[in-house]
Amino acid sequence: MSYLVLARKWRPQTFDEVAGQRHVTQTLQNAIEMGRLAHALIFSGVRGVGKTSVARILARAINCADGPARNPCNKCAPCLEITQGRSADVQEIDAASNRGIDEIRLLRENCRFRPSLCRCRVYIIDEAHMLTKEAFNALLKTLEEPPDHVYFILATTEPQKIPVTIHSRCQHHAFRRLSAAGLAEHLDKIVHAEALGLDRNITTLLARQAGGSVRDALSLLDQVVAFGAASLKDACEALGVISSQVLCGMAKAVMEGDIHAVLAIIDEVQGYGVDLRHFASDLALYFRDLLVLKGVGPARAGGLVALDEEDLKDLGQVLSGVSRHALLQMLDALVKGLDGIAKTSTPRMSLEIILMRLCHMREVVGIDEVLKRLGEMSHAEGAFSDGQVSSTGCSKCQEPAASASAGPEAAASEVIFSDGTYASPDKSWGNFCRFVAKKRPSLASMLECCIGTDIRVDSGRCAIRLTCSPGMHYDLLRERDNQACLGGFAEEFYGVPVDLVAELSKEASADVCLSSGKKSSQDRDDLMQSPLVKEAMKVFDARVADVKIFSRGK
Repeated sequence: MSYLVLARKWRPQTFDEVAGQRHVTQTLQNAIEMGRLAHALIFSGVRGVGKTSVARILARAINCADGPARNPCNKCAPCLEITQGRSADVQEIDAASNRGIDEIRLLRENCRFRPSLCRCRVYIIDEAHMLTKEAFNALLKTLEEPPDHVYFILATTEPQKIPVTIHSRCQHHAFRRLSAAGLAEHLDKIVHAEALGLDRNITTLLARQAGGSVRDALSLLDQVVAFGAASLKDACEALGVISSQVLCGMAKAVMEGDIHAVLAIIDEVQGYGVDLRHFASDLALYFRDLLVLKGVGPARAGGLVALDEEDLKDLGQVLSGVSRHALLQMLDALVKGLDGIAKTSTPRMSLEIILMRLCHMREVVGIDEVLKRLGEMSHAEGAFSDGQVSSTGCSKCQEPAASASAGPEAAASEVIFSDGTYASPDKSWGNFCRFVAKKRPSLASMLECCIGTDIRVDSGRCAIRLTCSPGMHYDLLRERDNQACLGGFAEEFYGVPVDLVAELSKEASADVCLSSGKKSSQDRDDLMQSPLVKEAMKVFDARVADVKIFSRGK
């Protein structure tokens, strides 16, 4: 049979036909035109991205009868001989099977002879990292000072294994993986040219399975065509993989917390005979795409994700109900679980455990959301509301009601200047507390321990003395970072430099408890009945695991 597989039929013959490696081809074309082509080159990259193809194109371009040219004509005698692999002046050496010092010595001896038909002799060493240490050493001097008619091209998938002494004598070009979107577009052109009649969903699947390798994608395309696939389901059956619809269904089940659907899909996948380890890896990549889609939005996600329009339509509503933080936690758990699934003898059980855990992660909230909810609860408790006194808050922190007279307690919460006059009402302590609550709710909650304030402005400076009750809030407020932050907010609010001091009330200082942490049942009961605790349990759907009573005065 004389069938030529697509990977060979569609091998690029000019630099312009190479897919996804413009940064390499343009450099080589410009170097040829300017006469600045290096005599030793390293082409590195994953399998099937065009390293050997570009090396052959380069060999034809510098030996073309009409050249050296930006693109070979592929019609002259040197071009045809190189294309057909029968040129004596362009040799491809497989370093995996010719890796010893004897082969390199023979190559070095042949370098001295002038080319027979071509303009230059070109040696393409494929899988160059397989050469032995002795072979590399034998090649060093020739690479550094080659004859003017010789070019060396070392192609490798593992450039880190090539000695630095070789690297320093070569110009290195790194070939890139093709993106899933770019590879799918390349496959679409071939499908159209070959009149295969496959839609974009199938080429997207092939691109995702190829992992950025053009050769692998074309080999999979050959397999799908030979199967006679007419739909995405047929293509998945031909390749033994799971379609994006199944991955989409699993993602929806996880994000909706539907454990029954999750287990049913796993059972269905295993019934197809699909390797669950491979399925878990595909699912992790799918969640990665979802996280990108959630982060940047559909309009800016083009080229960054391998999701088709049908996926976007199905997942749009589900994604709106899941936070980015929850998606990030899901992806992190999946990635960490891949190694365990790969090593275990019961991959199904491991995958089920991970996915059932993921079903509950949709309820995870970030620390910013927690602080926001705590701030809302503090406001609901009345810590900073006008005319109200919190059961655990500070009466001095509240502004007086509009009908109340300006008594001593009201005056204590105002800013007093050195001449005895008061500042404007908008500079009251209550307004400052609300200002801090907007900036940092966690810091504002610490001010609940304040039972008295003394704020005075003299000579362009503001002195704030806070009288506090003992407890956890006071302990946190005394920390250096919190005091510095509170002082910064005070300077921003009052518009002058601030000296801030927080201290215990005299009564509390005289009544400091030095006991070693004996818990009071009355204190425990009071805490459990606190409206703030009840609201927190309701908001977070939580239960109290333990109660710790902080020693007074510490």
